[in-house]
Amino acid sequence: MVVVWKDIITRADWVGDREAVINEMYPMPCVTVGWLLLNTDEFIIVVDSASKDRDYGGVSVIPKAVVVRIEELKKATPHSYLSGL
Repeated sequence: MVVVWKDIITRADWVGDREAVINEMYPMPCVTVGWLLLNTDEFIIVVDSASKDRDYGGVSVIPKAVVVRIEELKKATPHSYLSGL
């Protein structure tokens, strides 16, 4: 599956006045690819690796409030899912 979501962004340096902050700071579109391990009302858990002994790696817990869309995996690059965002 492919999960397109928006991440929080912060900067520790000085950005500028109010207009500069408004023009430069916005949530960052991201894409996560993997298998859906759990789907709750509040969040999903996606894993990108699994071992033969049933251990998981590359675990991402993504709040549903930041999810833009969830799609079936297609033959495309990860960045192709971010076009238009």
